[in-house]
Amino acid sequence: MDMGEQINISIDLKRLIGLDKVAAMLDISVREVQRRIAANDLPRPVKIGRLSKLPMEEVLGYIDRLKRQRNGNH
Repeated sequence: MDMGEQINISIDLKRLIGLDKVAAMLDISVREVQRRIAANDLPRPVKIGRLSKLPMEEVLGYIDRLKRQRNGNH
């Protein structure tokens, strides 16, 4: 792996956020985040060792989807 690949990997990892941060963004519990993942409402997390992370852009997409549903624009 060359230096360019290492930099890209570290940048991509910064775009992953933990379930605790997802819960804080949505103002719900971590357990509720897990329930929404199990119900396929939120995307499945990326596993890094024992950690579960979600891509920030997918969480933001989920929030956008909630806004559209609220406004009646499915």
